Amino acid sequence: MIPYAKYSGRIFLVGNGPSLLSLTEAQIGALNREYLFMGSRYFEWKGATLTPSFYIVSERRQTVDFLDGRHAAIRAAEARFWVDWQPPPDGWVRIPHPPSEAHNVTNFGLFGGLEGQCQDGVDPGHPHLHHGKCTPLAALQVAKVMGFTTFYALGCESTPAGEVYDLNRHRSMHANGIERGVFATAKDVLVDCTPGGMLALERGGPLRYAPLDDVLGLAA
Repeated sequence: MIPYAKYSGRIFLVGNGPSLLSLTEAQIGALNREYLFMGSRYFEWKGATLTPSFYIVSERRQTVDFLDGRHAAIRAAEARFWVDWQPPPDGWVRIPHPPSEAHNVTNFGLFGGLEGQCQDGVDPGHPHLHHGKCTPLAALQVAKVMGFTTFYALGCESTPAGEVYDLNRHRSMHANGIERGVFATAKDVLVDCTPGGMLALERGGPLRYAPLDDVLGLAA
C-alpha cells in the first residue's frame, strides 16, 4: 500500500542526467539529508553517490538491472514502487497503470488517478496512475499522495525540444512523449533545480527554475 499522507514538506524527483555527475560534495551531502525519489537508471553511473529515500520502476526493461538485489541503496529505501500489472517482487508496492498509454497526464491531468484511492490500497481493476511518459512524473504523482507538497526536479535533462538523455550512448536522443507539453502538466507544482536548467522558463521550457545551491541553502 502507498504510505498515504504519511510525509510532508519537500522532495526531489531525481532523473538520470549527466548533470548529476557535476554535483559538488557539499551538494551531495545536503541532498542525502533530503527526501529523494529516484528511479530510471541513475545507478548505472559509475560513482553514483546519491541515496534514494524512495525508488520507482516504471518500465519493465529496467528490472533485470535493478531488481536482482545488487544495489544495496535501493534495497534500503523506505519504500519501493513497481508500476505494472504484474505482481511485484517481494518488498515492492505495486501500482497499476492503464493498459493504454493514451491514458496519460496530457490528456487526463497529472493528478486525480491516485488521490483518494490509496487509503484502502490499490485496486487492480481501477487503474490509478496516469502515464507521465517519464519516471519523474510517475514519481511526482506518488509523492503527492504520500503527502509531500513541494517538488523539485533534479537531473532531468529533457530539453524543450523533446529530448532526453540516453545514458547508454552518452548523448541526447528524441523520445516519444518526453516533451515540453508533458512537463507543462506539472508547471504549477514542479520547480526545476537541475544544473543548467534545460526545462526552465528562461530556456523556453515550462518550469520555474531555482538554483540548486539556493534551494539547499548553500549559496554564499
